[in-house]
Parts: sequence; structure tokens; C-alpha cells
Amino acid sequence: MNANIGGAYARGVFACREIGYGREIMNLPAYAMYIGDSEEQTLREQVLILTKEVFTKLVLGSPEEKLYIKHRVMTLMSGGFSYFTRERDVFEFVEDVRAPGAEGVLKNGANYLLSGEFSSYDLQKLPLIIEFNRYDVEYNGRRGICLFPEAQYFNHQCEPNVEVTITYNSLKGRFFLSARTVRPVREGEELFINYMPGNTLPLSRLALAMKKRWGFECTCVRCKSRGIGAVTMLFVVVLLPMTAYLRSVNVHRTQEKQRGV
Repeated sequence: MNANIGGAYARGVFACREIGYGREIMNLPAYAMYIGDSEEQTLREQVLILTKEVFTKLVLGSPEEKLYIKHRVMTLMSGGFSYFTRERDVFEFVEDVRAPGAEGVLKNGANYLLSGEFSSYDLQKLPLIIEFNRYDVEYNGRRGICLFPEAQYFNHQCEPNVEVTITYNSLKGRFFLSARTVRPVREGEELFINYMPGNTLPLSRLALAMKKRWGFECTCVRCKSRGIGAVTMLFVVVLLPMTAYLRSVNVHRTQEKQRGV
């Protein structure tokens, strides 16, 4: 399996060989996850908690972890409005991210932002990335969010060739994402998942939900056929009767003119 940056929405996953039906092509733990501690907790609060977790890994983690975040997490797509209104809010947000480093030097979030390795602008972008790419999960009646960076390279189709399932492993205390093919896949074929599996929304509401959540409208064959079906229905229900009515009116007027002559 190859994950290539490029094409629609700057991502795409392609099969580097033929893949049979039901084959697992991806199984990975959540890179970052948070399960809410109350039903009243908002998505914004959960995103900020996960943002601090990822940023803490960036500040205090190994060089490999820093590289992973910069090249895997920070390159993901994002959208929406900033979680911070002032730059001072950004520094206040990370002031409690600290730990003793080598030779007694204190590592902390504010100094890391000032070092130039990771700017305050990057930190403002991070919660937007997490919100945009999150997977909503539930465990024991508690809602939460997970981040699986490698899975974000899949593009969407309403009738995909790959199905994604997310389960909680109680022994490891972590959510895992599994991706399996739902039909045979040819070499070089792009692998798609359904961003909204199991939805039964009408076309108009589905398009609106996709636009609001991910910023695009689906153009897969199924959605195009739905659009054609809607246009056909409009033609049959509205335009045909209207055309017949106008034709009858025109015939009636023509007959009246002929009688007048």
C-alpha cells in the first residue's frame, strides 16, 4: 500500500499490488486519544485537551516523535476558525507544558514556541487539524475523539472498496483502527473509505453535512446518480405536467382564434 501526497484533497492511498476480498490492509493504534469525563464536555474542550497532549509529545518527546508530528500530523488538512483569539492566549495555553531537560535546563512549551522549531502559528493550526481529522468514538457511554494520522490519506466514496472499523482494546487501553477491503482491488487502484458510513440522509442533507464537516461535496458515482435521479424526478413531477398544461392552453387559444376567424 502506498500513501501518496497529491491529487484530490492532497492525499490518496493506492494499492501497490492486487488485494483480495476481506484482507486487512491497516491496523494501527490511535496516535492520540481522549475519552470525555462527562456528557457535558464539548467537542472544543476535547480538541484542546488532545492538542495539549500532542504538543507535549512534541516538546518533551524524542527526535523521532518530533519528526513524526511535524511530517505526519502537521501536514494533515485543516479547516475552521482559530481556537485562540490572541497570541498571548497561545502562550498561556502551553505554560504548564514543562519538564526538566539535560543539564538542568527546563523544557517548557513557551520556550519551545520561541525557539523557532514550532511557531505559535503552528500551534494555532494544530487544534484545527485535530478537529478536522478526528474520529468520534464511544466507550462505556462516554464520548471521545481519536487521531489516526495514517488513515487520513484515504479519500471518500459512498460505495468504497475499504471498510474502516474502530475498536477499543481494553488490555492495551487504546483504540485501534482496522481497514479491510470489501471487494477485490486491482494493482494501482485507489483505496476509498466512506467518511459517513451507515448514513441514510437525503442527497441535499448529505451534501450539506459533508460540506460542513470536511469542506467538500461528494462527486462519487453514487452521489452523481442521486443527483441525476433528483433532476429526473423534478422533470417528471413538475416540468412534464407544466409543459402539458402550457401546451393545452396554447391549443385552446389557437382554437379560439380559428373560431373568431
